[in-house]
Amino acid sequence: ILHLTHTDINSDSRILKEMQSIANSNQSYNVEGIGIERNEDRNSTTTENIIIHSLKLKSRKWNKLPNIIKHIFILIEFYIKLFLLAKKLKPKIIHCHDVMVLPIGLILKIFCKTKLIYDAHELESKKNGTTPIESKIVFFVEKISWKYIDSLIVVSPSISEWYKENIGIKHTEIIMNAPYIEEKKIDFDNDYLRNLYSIPKSSKIFIYIGGFMKGRGIELLLEIFQRKDLESHMVFLGYGELKDKIINESKNCTKIHVHDAVPHEKVISVAKSADIGLCFIQNISLSDYYCLPNKLFEYAFAEIPMLASNFPDIIDVVDKYNLGKHASLEIEDMYKTIKEFETMDQLPKIQIEDLYDLSWSAQEEKLISLYKIIEENIEQEGKK
Repeated sequence: ILHLTHTDINSDSRILKEMQSIANSNQSYNVEGIGIERNEDRNSTTTENIIIHSLKLKSRKWNKLPNIIKHIFILIEFYIKLFLLAKKLKPKIIHCHDVMVLPIGLILKIFCKTKLIYDAHELESKKNGTTPIESKIVFFVEKISWKYIDSLIVVSPSISEWYKENIGIKHTEIIMNAPYIEEKKIDFDNDYLRNLYSIPKSSKIFIYIGGFMKGRGIELLLEIFQRKDLESHMVFLGYGELKDKIINESKNCTKIHVHDAVPHEKVISVAKSADIGLCFIQNISLSDYYCLPNKLFEYAFAEIPMLASNFPDIIDVVDKYNLGKHASLEIEDMYKTIKEFETMDQLPKIQIEDLYDLSWSAQEEKLISLYKIIEENIEQEGKK
């Protein structure tokens, strides 16, 4: 089984979880992945029954070329190296992560007579930052590849429906971006954030986890928490382009705090020391509108209520599992709902025993089932 991606697999938690889940499900599987090494020459690493091959792209250093020419050379070099290594490995199943590697997956399917899984981590042709021309190219690649794809993986029900309505019906599994939770109880300090930032017991702590980027309502939150009639404190945990702006605002407002990013396995333990999680996504692309972001699941398993965007899939999950509230990204609506949380004598309790369907264990079961179906198809074709 060969996983293909244009990212660094060693730092991509979703790909790593999927590879490890499949490797652990059947000892007869040889699970390998090919991605990009950001710093070193191509090498291979083995982690928990999986092998990761990383590619170094020399053309990334050709900075004297115009950007568009440089990107074309990068893509050509990436496709050639990816194809040559993948063909050598002779996979029976190719698992393509995102549209960037789908053309190579399609070519390898023909050359190696493999089964092809397309794992769309977002609504690929409708992502934030995609130009109209890029959107049309992505949609064209997906459409011409469609009849060759054996199974489709998406991250939300609405994205599944979009593909069905706009390209066609395909054997599809929804694998949500749920965190991996170890069976042993997570060690955490209930007052970690309160002690770190000297936040009084009388004030509630709101936390934002994720990238500090535009389209996440960060500027609106900074404005809201500077209002004098709001006593709650706001902690931003992560990194990104807006970090300097948040730090500057925190210097002017004692209720705003910035926490450095932490490893994936520590996110939930930090979140547990907050009172309410904030999961705001702005409607700046259809992919964003249909998303189910990681932080939604992280707050749920940290057992803290959340305030989230009022998008269809998010509303369904928040309401079904009683995870908190949702609001529009109109600043007064956000403020009103934050104020409602602040004035609550008793915050909603999250019932962790009711969250199994949101866990990685549940997503893993669906993933393994998908692979079993593909394996059965391979066996049946072999008999023919």
